Amino acid sequence: MKEVACLLVLFSNLIVNPGGAQMKFVEDPAKGTLTLLDGPTPVLTYCFGDQLKEGADAKFTRSGYIHPLFSLDGRPLTADFPADHVHHHGLFWGWPLVRTRGQTTSNWESRSPSLRPYLVGWLKRGEEAGLAALSVENVWKLDEREVVAKEIATLRVHPAEPSGRAIDLELLITAVGGPLELQGTTVENKGYGGLCFRSAPLLKAAEMTTDRGRLKADAVNRKFRWADISTADLGVAVFAAPDHPAAPLAWLVRNSYAGVINPCWPGLKPVTLAPGLPVELRYRIYVHRGDAAAGKVAEAFELYTSPKKR
Repeated sequence: MKEVACLLVLFSNLIVNPGGAQMKFVEDPAKGTLTLLDGPTPVLTYCFGDQLKEGADAKFTRSGYIHPLFSLDGRPLTADFPADHVHHHGLFWGWPLVRTRGQTTSNWESRSPSLRPYLVGWLKRGEEAGLAALSVENVWKLDEREVVAKEIATLRVHPAEPSGRAIDLELLITAVGGPLELQGTTVENKGYGGLCFRSAPLLKAAEMTTDRGRLKADAVNRKFRWADISTADLGVAVFAAPDHPAAPLAWLVRNSYAGVINPCWPGLKPVTLAPGLPVELRYRIYVHRGDAAAGKVAEAFELYTSPKKR
């Protein structure tokens, strides 16, 4: 009973009121998840504890990603451990090629030696300048033992507006104890890696739109400023900050087997992080009603990149 009481106090302390809308964080310690609610409607769930699909090999255990990401009416927009790509996890970030301590590994998919994030602790859970804010520190461990990087992930969730909701994501990655080299996949020169949105089945074969117009087929290694996947009812867009390293980025955008949006960084050319010198990667996820036009995605991107952005 004492533990239950403590949890109830924790939940009440996490209630925030950005923009007049009541939001609160609700933690499920048993599941290793933290969910942000806007009133009764879920906005997103951050998976801080180990997650593993029933029946899957333990080598696929993952943590430190967002799933589900929800539509404005509470429908799950992301897939986790999908059968076609079991290493896809909602809205996640990782690299197919990571070189450290003289070894090549990956935190994009399962590989030996293993590399994945482990929770250190929460830096913030509450209100910040009228937004719901979450900041968490993780470390990347090589073979579950040696820390090779520190990661700080920060989310700032804006109140919902009639056409959509903006969610800002900031990643701060710092090499620890030695250099850390990150690279996108070299398979067929695709270059994918970094932030990736993997959609739920409801967005399979959905319309793909970018700042260069509508796509008629999957795009691989093409430079965009933003990309959107949507149906007539709902959609998700990803914006890369104008000051993102190597901007404008080459993107992977596809709906051939599922909706996937990946602003690839660093792509085919590796980037080496020196110990103690962090790299900052910033994005905005825009969850909207209707297709890209109805959801005013282009206008939302201009607002994001404007010097007077909200």
